[in-house]
Amino acid sequence: MALEDSLRAQLIKQFPADVLVLKDDFHKEYYACPTCKRVVAISNTKCMACDQALKWENIRVQEMEEKGKKKATLTFEVPADFVKSYCRKCPISYIAKHDKENMYECPLGMRNNCPLEIN
Repeated sequence: MALEDSLRAQLIKQFPADVLVLKDDFHKEYYACPTCKRVVAISNTKCMACDQALKWENIRVQEMEEKGKKKATLTFEVPADFVKSYCRKCPISYIAKHDKENMYECPLGMRNNCPLEIN
């Protein structure tokens, strides 16, 4: 019976659980494993102490809301030969004038740091 409980516990730890935000004795916040309550480093996918799979989505949403921001996702099609930071083929880019010349610009202002995810 004890072996079955151990296997069950290991299986449950493979399903990601939300990381907790806890405070220490000095009221400093830190991220902790929901299973063993030990400190976890930002963006670790597993707790180093107990192997619990971790997920960070709720933490990121809370942080963005605290800063007055939300995350938005836009999905659109691009040409097959499209590559990141090549604004000429990007459907959301626009033509702007710079020093009397036309130039493709990113409306996100991220020309050299393109955040687009291509699938």
